[in-house]
Amino acid sequence: MTPSLTAARPRLSVKGPARPWFRLDRHAGVRPSLPAGIQAMLQNGMLDRVFRDALVPNFLFPQIADAEPWMGGLGDTKTFTRKGLLAPVTTPVTGSDPSAATYSIEQWSVTMDQYANSMDTNMLGSSMALASKFLADVENLGINAGQTINQVARNKLFKAYAGGRTWCTTAGSSDTSIIVNSTDGFETVMVNGVPTAVSASNPLTVSIAGTGNTVTGVNLGTKTLTLGTARVDVAGDYVVAANAPISVRATGNSAYDLTGSNTVTFANFRAAVARLRKMAVPTVGGYYVAHIDPDTEAQLFADSDFKQALQGRIDSPIYRDLSIGRFAGIDWVRNLEAPTIANGGSAGTLLVHRPIVLGANALMAAPFEGTNSLLAGTGVEDVPEIRTIQAAPAVDVTLLVRPAQDRLQQVISSTWSWVGDFGVPSDAGTGDAALYKRGVVIEHA
Repeated sequence: MTPSLTAARPRLSVKGPARPWFRLDRHAGVRPSLPAGIQAMLQNGMLDRVFRDALVPNFLFPQIADAEPWMGGLGDTKTFTRKGLLAPVTTPVTGSDPSAATYSIEQWSVTMDQYANSMDTNMLGSSMALASKFLADVENLGINAGQTINQVARNKLFKAYAGGRTWCTTAGSSDTSIIVNSTDGFETVMVNGVPTAVSASNPLTVSIAGTGNTVTGVNLGTKTLTLGTARVDVAGDYVVAANAPISVRATGNSAYDLTGSNTVTFANFRAAVARLRKMAVPTVGGYYVAHIDPDTEAQLFADSDFKQALQGRIDSPIYRDLSIGRFAGIDWVRNLEAPTIANGGSAGTLLVHRPIVLGANALMAAPFEGTNSLLAGTGVEDVPEIRTIQAAPAVDVTLLVRPAQDRLQQVISSTWSWVGDFGVPSDAGTGDAALYKRGVVIEHA
């Protein structure tokens, strides 16, 4: 006789209506079928009801940029032109007609590029979590957008203001090639105010270990400069372009010459301010702006001159909590993303910090206008959610939420996008021969 199914089950001792019988060993739930990133949120046991913020930097570099929005229909490259000044005439004409004068011009360009990142959110998993994964994903995308654009602006700024100064990394025999630590600042030369690629017909004048030479070509991949005159390379030989921006360090001509004892002092920043004032660089609200990282700040507080000047500080109305204060003509701003050089010093292991002191108009932002209305007039503009968010100071990005495309209609995509570029005016038409006069980089151990 075949036993009944009910006989195989333990009987319920509680009288009442029949109850459903669940086989927990046969059904593992929704959690195992979800992506691993969501499974971690649906953990068994106690779960924090909110997402905790990760450690994020402050997005400061785009804040110093002057915005020049770019309208559509004008191509993908825009050239800016700035005129120089006429030379003063201190000799009287004594009744004669004055000669016709001319002034120099400078040009720099920006090229539109698109930056973006995206995340997929499973809304089924999000609805089961105690905290909304969708909101957490969107918040993380906003942070990612701000950090990305902040570093794009930073890299453009330091490529210009820390360029034109490097050192030989490999010894060699007599030839016309030299391998250097960085090719920034050696790729172009000004021809009638226009940045032009270096070549045999447009050489860049340089000084290598105190001896004049020229650069006629650059290989970015191997970091090799082609020289106009053959020489024997020695590791550590400095290479400085004739139009290199002025920078400040305790000793030597490049970061190769620094040692661990060459820490920063208040005098380095005074020298930077003096340089900016001599070039008549305008201030930002009456003060220049110094971006310093925590190591630079810690070393400055060990300097007696800095501590004495700090006693006369006033609070900054611009940077507030990020500012140490305003004194010595500088707005001192903490910036975690001030870049460093990892292979400085003669041993190639010294971490070199590079705070920068900036004046007004040192960086230009060229955001592309109308990126949040690209679907206007297509009839599907209301299908995705498109909005504008401020990811960093003075930088607005487009946030797009695409409806679910899967068959279960539960996976949505969130994407941020920014189209634009940052440009650095060269100030080639005024002052001395150095380019990029509106900022000074300080190098220290």
